[in-house]
Amino acid sequence: MSTKTDALTAQLPADTADKLLDAAERLFAERGFNGVSTRAITEAAGVNNAAAHYHFGSKAALISAVFERRLGPINRHREELIAHVLNAGGSAPDISAILKAFIGPTLGIGNSPGEQSFKILAARSSMDPSPEVRKTVFSFYHSVGKAFIDAVTKACSHIDRKELAWRLACVYGAMLYIRGDNGRIQEILGDDISFSDPDEALEHVIPFLTAGLSLPPVKSGSPIKPARTSKKTR
Repeated sequence: MSTKTDALTAQLPADTADKLLDAAERLFAERGFNGVSTRAITEAAGVNNAAAHYHFGSKAALISAVFERRLGPINRHREELIAHVLNAGGSAPDISAILKAFIGPTLGIGNSPGEQSFKILAARSSMDPSPEVRKTVFSFYHSVGKAFIDAVTKACSHIDRKELAWRLACVYGAMLYIRGDNGRIQEILGDDISFSDPDEALEHVIPFLTAGLSLPPVKSGSPIKPARTSKKTR
């Protein structure tokens, strides 16, 4: 680092890192990772360019820090809750308890502007093709995701791994959609549904997903066939 940069960063206020994280979180949520430059983030944060390099080093490190700030403590809590379910004993882990341990903490992210931005960012990042974002997302979800899948595998020994994988894909889809809370489902269903209350969401989601994971195996070679339509309606 140059002497000039050292002099600039030495004068940075203590909350500069938080300002950068707040600005990055909002802009990444609005425009995506590739749609935002480091300069745009520093301008939105009201700090100089040297600040971003001093605190984070790169844009990839910055989005990783955004995830760590919001998701790091939550994921550690999720792993603790899953471990508690597994240590409760019994012939098989409680599927409902595993789901609640995994999904509940993520729905507890609040509705402040910053938290709303992160929920949008998390949903957007799950589909982002850029290597930097994929690496960040995978690194933050790998450990807790493995703990969850291992726990569900123990609880769902009645079905094979391929069928379990399809059911887990549905679990992840429901969780990501609800957590993203982009307002689309409310446009379709109106005021009968709101994702703002995590307890209410869990009250409906957990029994539904538990039932799906608990279903007996689909009969091999007997897929569900679509209803036949007459030639007149084709």
